[in-house]
Amino acid sequence: MERRAKRPLFGMGIEELSELLESRSRALAAARWLYGQTPAPEALPESIPEVSWKVWRRVLDGRELSLPAVLARSASEDGTVKYGLGVEGGTVESVLIPGKGRSTVCVSSQVGCTRRCGFCATARLGFKRNLHRSEIVGQFLRARAEAPEGAPLRNVVFMGMGEPMDNLDEVLVAIEVLTQVPAPSLAAGHITVSTSGVLPGIRRFLAESRANLALSLNGSTDEQRERLMPQNKLWPIGALMEALREDASRRPPRFQFIEYVMFAGVNDADEDAHRLLELLRGVRARVNLIPHNRFEGSELRPPSPERMQRFRSIVHAGGVRCLARSSRGAEIDAACGQLALRNRAS
Repeated sequence: MERRAKRPLFGMGIEELSELLESRSRALAAARWLYGQTPAPEALPESIPEVSWKVWRRVLDGRELSLPAVLARSASEDGTVKYGLGVEGGTVESVLIPGKGRSTVCVSSQVGCTRRCGFCATARLGFKRNLHRSEIVGQFLRARAEAPEGAPLRNVVFMGMGEPMDNLDEVLVAIEVLTQVPAPSLAAGHITVSTSGVLPGIRRFLAESRANLALSLNGSTDEQRERLMPQNKLWPIGALMEALREDASRRPPRFQFIEYVMFAGVNDADEDAHRLLELLRGVRARVNLIPHNRFEGSELRPPSPERMQRFRSIVHAGGVRCLARSSRGAEIDAACGQLALRNRAS
């Protein structure tokens, strides 16, 4: 008789644990043991505190601990670390970015990507499958164990491989697990989900999640954006902006992050900055300007620092908070748009 495969324990939230263990108090104890340790446990013990052996046996019989295997690790001079993580059927990448007082991890939501953005190396990999919530939470747990002392892992950004809105069921559950009490207890405001502009997913995410949304806009006109992101033909800029305005009127405390990757001679003119301001009317926006990170085979180029600062000044003077971001980990292919499974061991 074929033995039934055990299901992952990582990625289970309080409600699922309560059902499995038939008690919320036991579920809270299990969550403290499962998510409160750094590093995360690698194997199931015969028992854990505050859960009887008889009840815990249900976990032993039907569940397993399985974190994504670290297949490769690359480190840059600024402390950024890129991981190549083995999952069933492929490899994904995540990036640990240490900062002052806290660290951020950039996680993937798919093996490959369903989208065809012309400036992203991941798009050239094609799509293999969606990640399970356990594999998403597992990326956080792997990175948390290696965050520097004095800079604990506090932020999670879904800006790695894949389009999160095309795997929204698993992404939403992963966010609930990451923010649950007693552990891991991340603040919802410290989690940001980036999208290339999948309108049905955006609407659902804004209605169901307390986390932040980051829209990868990258153009001030539909014509511009369609050259970079073909899906704009299906969900044009006007429709995306209207969804953000609706959320702003419904939930005014939440800001919307606008990611604007800049390409020399494409979307970096003064006119683009002025058009961007018009697009953002009625949106509680914060704009992040990101220089294009080149990769092999790409003909696009980043603008000069002076051009970026000029663009930033126009947007900022228009009353919208605007930051010009520097790329972290570009020399190890860990920066925005570079994740394409080219790992180098450190």
